[in-house]
Parts: sequence; structure tokens; C-alpha cells
Amino acid sequence: MKKRILSLLLILLSLTLLTGCTLSLRAVEPYQSPTPYEELRINMIKEVEPSVIAVKTETGHGSGIIYKSEPVVDTNLTRYYALTNYHVIEDGGEMYIHFGGDTANDIPVKDYAGYQPYDIAVVRFETTRVLRVHPVGPINDNTITEIVKGQDVYAIGTPQSIEKFNYVTQGVVSLPSYTYNGIDGLSIMHDAELNPGNSGGPLFNLNGELIGINVAKVPSISTKDGVIAAEGLNYSLSINKIAPTIRNFINFTEVVRRPRLGITVQEVSVFLEQNDASLLPPDPVGVVVIGFDQTRNAKDHLELYDLIIEMNGTAITSIADIGAQLANAEFGQEHTLKVLRKQGSTFVEVTVTFALS
Repeated sequence: MKKRILSLLLILLSLTLLTGCTLSLRAVEPYQSPTPYEELRINMIKEVEPSVIAVKTETGHGSGIIYKSEPVVDTNLTRYYALTNYHVIEDGGEMYIHFGGDTANDIPVKDYAGYQPYDIAVVRFETTRVLRVHPVGPINDNTITEIVKGQDVYAIGTPQSIEKFNYVTQGVVSLPSYTYNGIDGLSIMHDAELNPGNSGGPLFNLNGELIGINVAKVPSISTKDGVIAAEGLNYSLSINKIAPTIRNFINFTEVVRRPRLGITVQEVSVFLEQNDASLLPPDPVGVVVIGFDQTRNAKDHLELYDLIIEMNGTAITSIADIGAQLANAEFGQEHTLKVLRKQGSTFVEVTVTFALS
């Protein structure tokens, strides 16, 4: 078969040389929607998606949407405001705004404000980059956005992992007004599926209007036959209900940068439940590097799946052992780590020293 294809190509090339014609490949035609409805949906998602973000925290991530911007006085920076859930940021600590792709483009969150009863929060960050801001009438103009039972809705966010950045699900409004956290009318119920990581992400209607902030799902329900998985019972905070509170956010809490190694680590037993054992040496003892903070120094010295076996001359057998070494951490403080690193089919011992940043 390969010989036949090669022969055909040679014949085509010979004809081209003999006739002086230019042999060109036909360009792929742009996708044409078969229905006006699908075209409207595709164009709407394309329009709103650049304003949707992921909010990375020290313990995980949530989703969000940029809704406001303003210049930072006497600088070339722009300050952006993004909506998310309170439960995404409630533990404080360092947070970053993620835009998909390379984590080196993440922007640190400068400060935040929130209101726990409504499970709503705003994070602010500053950058020279020009980012898309999605206008929200109920917040910016004190208007009401109509929410109608049966209207199409689209949830955009980052469920499960950062690799699923700006995942889209579709559904309909099931109940335009519903009690959430004991507060009447705080939520919209719909069947656009939500999963962990979607928290704080936007819920749009087909016109691209923000009608809600995704907050939770009902995972299971009790029946006479026992507990069964729930389907299509998802909550989003109604933008009409939460907008006055968001407009009144004045006092923001600054995010304080703390000295860190800049690595995400995992216990060996947990790592081996999810990964191939060949990534680690036989009978491994230590903790495994599974990720990096791109704003810290560790990324320049350690590698993914390094097995940390010693730190500052002390054996490392658990994450708690590393925590003990960082109990009195200060910026610029140097730490020496000994790791086992896979090179080819063998593991070599590597020692690195770097400062906390």
C-alpha cells in the first residue's frame, strides 16, 4: 500500500514538472454550522470565553470571570476584578489567575474580598496585559437580567484539573429562583453539569449574558431504595441576587507572599495509586515532586517525579518532614535537597541547593 501511494505521488510530481503547473493542497474549508442555533452558540462561547479564568490556590483551584477593570494610578498597569466563590478563596494564602496553557503566564492575585453567606468573592490582580472584561449589567449598571425557566444555559469553567481549562457544559434553567445556604432566591437550579473545579465559574444564557456564578451540585439523593447518584441538580448563584453585595465590596484583604520551596509534592503511597511504579526506584521512601510554582526557584533545580529523600541532612519520609524543615522559613534562606532522579532506566542521586523565594 505504501509503495502504491509513493508511486502516485511520483506520477503527480512528474506531471507537475512536465506541464509547469503548480501542485497545491486544497485548503480546509471553515466549519459551517448546519443550523442558526448552533452558529449562535458557537459564536457566543467564542465571544465570552476569553474572560473566563481559573483561580489557583494553595489547596486546589476554582473558576472565575473577569467583570471589571481600571487603571492603576501612576503606573502602566491595569487592575482587573474577577468573580469566584468564597469557598475557593476562604483559606487565604497565595492565589494565581490562570488563563490556560503555560503556567508561566499565571498572574498573582493581589487582594480579595468576599461574603460567606452568599458564597461569593472578588479577587483583584494587576498586569500590563490587555484582557477581556465581560460586562455584567446587574453589577455595572444596577439592572436586572431576566432568568426564565427553560432557557438554555452554558457553564464554563475548569472541572477536575487545570488540563480541562474552560470546559463547557450545556443545560436549561430548571428553577429560576431557589433557596441556597438557607437564603431564598439566592440560586438558580439547572442541569448544565458541574464538577469540582467549576466553582466560581460563569453561567451564561444564549445571548452571552452572565446570569449566575456556579457554586455546587447535588451529588446524591435518598430514596426508598437507598442512596442513588443525582443527575441534573446543579446550583448557580443568581447574578441579580448577588450583584448589590458585589458592588459594596470596598475593603480588600491583601494576599501576602510567603517564602516557599515552590513545589507540589505527594506521598509515595498516594503517587503509586495513580501512576506507574517505574517512575520511582524500587521500594521508594520519600516524597514525590508532582508540580512547580513557576514564580519560585525550585523549577530551575528540581524535575518532575524527583523523589526527595533528604533535606538539610535530615531524612525525608513524609510531607510533614518537609514542613518541619520550613517551620521558620525566610526569603533567601537556602535549603539543600537530595533526590533520586530517573535518568534513562536507572536512578541517580542528585543534590541541589537553592534559596526560598
